[in-house]
Amino acid sequence: MNKEQLKEYIQGALRREEGLRRKEETVRLCAAVLEQQAAPAEPRQSFWGFLSDVFHFEGLAIFLPQALVLAAACLAALSSPTGHYDLPMYMPLFIFAVTPAFFKGQRYRVSELEAATRTSGALLTLARLVLAGGGALVCLTLLLGLKIYLQRSCESLGRMVIYCLVPYLTCMTAMLALLRRSRRSGAGLCGAISIGSVLFWRSTAMVLPWLYEASALGLWVLAVAVYSFLLAKEVAYIIHANKEVSMYGIVDR
Repeated sequence: MNKEQLKEYIQGALRREEGLRRKEETVRLCAAVLEQQAAPAEPRQSFWGFLSDVFHFEGLAIFLPQALVLAAACLAALSSPTGHYDLPMYMPLFIFAVTPAFFKGQRYRVSELEAATRTSGALLTLARLVLAGGGALVCLTLLLGLKIYLQRSCESLGRMVIYCLVPYLTCMTAMLALLRRSRRSGAGLCGAISIGSVLFWRSTAMVLPWLYEASALGLWVLAVAVYSFLLAKEVAYIIHANKEVSMYGIVDR
């Protein structure tokens, strides 16, 4: 074997050794990746823990507008204590007050980013829904308490609750439906529906006073049942989307 052949043999041996070394390194890297994937996943945050995070981050944006609506409704009730006819027209304003918080992602075109982070868009909507509904419940209780105090009687308390539930459930269902189906125009449409509802319920108090008599209570109960069913369907859709880790709403392009 001459020098050239010996040199080629040594170079070939070195190349084979380098190839074996790289192969062993690749095997080690693949084993590390497989071990990392097989490791138990980090447990997801509980809903109540996430709700607490949303409360600290968006609580003021949800509760402050509702408090302002409550203050305006109380002032109107004190200046004109005309019974319970005017109660339904206040309720859509509580939906109008929280509309910016619900449509924030669509307005700033970050709905896809919200859905791709540590939570899903459905879970975020569900948390906002719990906060908004809790705030509206407190406001409704205070408003009903003021009405009872002004009338010095709680005889028609059940009817007043139903009168308030119908417009609130109607606007809440419309807001969730728009949030799921529309893009940036959803916030404007929801605001228009809320203001239109205010005008509608105010006009019914003036034009159709018989609608607030005890004889028409069946119509109100039927309306509560229908809109409760529709709202329950929207909430069930949100819960299903969260469990399936699927996209909720429309991603802005």
